[in-house]
Amino acid sequence: MTASEYLPIKNTQIHLIETVPFFFQTNEKDFILYKEGGKGFDSDRLKNNKHPKLYIAAKDKTAALTELSKTLNINFAKSVASKGLKQVKEALCSIVEEALTPHQSKVLDGMPETIDILLNGYDKDKKTLKYLTQIAGNSSLIVEHTINVAALTLQYCFFHGFEEKKIKELTLCALLHDIGTSQIDKAILEADRKLTQREFQVFKDHVTKGHDLIILETDFDISVATVALEHHERINGSGYPNGITKITADSQLISIIDCFEPLTYRGKAFRKSKKPFDTLNLIKKEVKDGKFDRTLFKDFTSCLIR
Repeated sequence: MTASEYLPIKNTQIHLIETVPFFFQTNEKDFILYKEGGKGFDSDRLKNNKHPKLYIAAKDKTAALTELSKTLNINFAKSVASKGLKQVKEALCSIVEEALTPHQSKVLDGMPETIDILLNGYDKDKKTLKYLTQIAGNSSLIVEHTINVAALTLQYCFFHGFEEKKIKELTLCALLHDIGTSQIDKAILEADRKLTQREFQVFKDHVTKGHDLIILETDFDISVATVALEHHERINGSGYPNGITKITADSQLISIIDCFEPLTYRGKAFRKSKKPFDTLNLIKKEVKDGKFDRTLFKDFTSCLIR
């Protein structure tokens, strides 16, 4: 096979995939079998990262991604069962990080199962929700933001007694609202400064890219794609990409949480993180300006001050 018929595998994925064979590339650019399919890796080599750059055959991509998604969810279930905040956070971040990798549709397909694990964990031990709502840090990574938005969305849903079907739908919307950022330059996403006008225009494209990705690569409900498209719209028409005023309720909720999260949990060089109360006061001003629905904002506020 030619080089185009092999795909590189990230070091973080190696231990998660066993069913397909792995290859390495020699100095002569030939691909040689490194591990047969169905066999595991040497534990010492895994622990000490002693592997060369590894590849899988392009024809095995679907099988590899399917196994990757399944393994990630198995590990996540174990983390939830362990009742440890660090383990839950790391496992959930791994799933979201893989989902934010371009062309990982099979990992996206596993997202509903991830949500089932979250809800089952909540049913068995309400500490799971407490762990999730404590997930916050100073990382500027989109994955951190995504996890926080999902945690706050769950808190909102549970506080207001939503039915399980709606909780699953909104949580999936939260986990995938920024999926389009997977196609935006990382330097723009993680810039610790105000973006230039040109950079901001590039960043704004993530909403349409996310919408199209969900439509083309998944069979999720249209509401998930709609939230990805509309979460930067505002009901007074001042948002983007289309400046519309009729926005779905799901999109309005995620947009409020999407604004609250970065201001509260992640400071930047040009902007310090704020206390939740101060952030809510800022958003309240935007409510008065007609950007957000007043009732929805009050409902979100109530779940934070319980």
